[in-house]
Amino acid sequence: MKSQNLFAEEKTLRILRLIWKKKHISRVDIANSLGWDKSTVTKIVNELKEIGILKESAQGISGPLGGRRPVYLEITPTFACVGGVEVNPEGVVYCLMNLQGQMIYYNNESPAFSSSGQEKIKDLFKRACETLKKHAEELNLQLIGIGLGLPALLNSMKGEITYSLPLMIHSPVKITNTLSSIADLPVQIENDARCCCYSEIINGMQGRSSVDVSNMIFVLTEYRAYKPLPDSKKNLAVGLGIVINSQLLKGPDDSAGEFRSMLWEEGNAGQFCAGEGNLSSVISDNEELHSVFYELAQHIAFLVNTLNLTTVCIGGISRQYISILEDYINERIKLQWSYENERKIVVKMAAFGEYAVAHGAASMFLSKMFSPSELQEPSESMVSILDII
Repeated sequence: MKSQNLFAEEKTLRILRLIWKKKHISRVDIANSLGWDKSTVTKIVNELKEIGILKESAQGISGPLGGRRPVYLEITPTFACVGGVEVNPEGVVYCLMNLQGQMIYYNNESPAFSSSGQEKIKDLFKRACETLKKHAEELNLQLIGIGLGLPALLNSMKGEITYSLPLMIHSPVKITNTLSSIADLPVQIENDARCCCYSEIINGMQGRSSVDVSNMIFVLTEYRAYKPLPDSKKNLAVGLGIVINSQLLKGPDDSAGEFRSMLWEEGNAGQFCAGEGNLSSVISDNEELHSVFYELAQHIAFLVNTLNLTTVCIGGISRQYISILEDYINERIKLQWSYENERKIVVKMAAFGEYAVAHGAASMFLSKMFSPSELQEPSESMVSILDII
């Protein structure tokens, strides 16, 4: 497969991506969708079946005039797997995902604070890699790459962290090649909230959710140490991921989604005017937490109404807190809408809860791996599925 010419590789990638994205798709469906001869599709599909990356999954229903029942194709889930890792000030979260986007292993660790900056990232990433490799081997799966989600301004194309207050990185750091050397595998990095968008997109694409996420805001809310230091105070940290017309919004310098309340004033400790969002006391008596949630809901409602978004996903904090925030957001969306017509806005908890970033990082890697060249961002360490097969 690696000896194919560029034109043949693009055709193969298009077929693989189409099968990866759609369940119950036949050779005829593929040919019709791509506008190719069925013989061309059949030849490539047969080669891919021989390699083992594709398999026949089921038979469909014959057409109104009878004839042969269509044979559906799918990516072989056990052909390989990818890893997803989240590094944050308090520890590391990681998972394995098969090629159909299903999470097959997950875990998290909160080791004692021993380093900061890029050294902390490297230390925690190495721990995650060792565990992921071990479990992939136990499952008899080839681990082919890892996605990493970070609370940072970064340039995923350059593999560079620009700035991260939570991880105490204050100047640009090229890190992807270093992490690839640690893992001995291709590694891709992305902002943590944007990773969460990938998580919801892949979950819906694979038929595990009926919620439309083509115009969505993901509210990543994590209660964590302000800095990776032993005496660092905890606060509610918020980052946003935005999807418009099925496109992930990154902005010209990759900083879209960074959040600070419009009510914030110099001297405020966290991202809010109302306080730091203390999650350590009883919810009903926690006036500061309710004030912060209310303030956040005002901002989310403004974005939903202004950008005409249809879905709000909330991840990071536990279900009991998300439930409160959902109520505030629903209330503010209705109150801040200027017209009398009712709209169906879905406000829900993220599909993978506290594992949303790690799952999304793996989803991001998987999505890029199955992308033809015109959909890929140029990257120093990106790998195509064709490089594996």
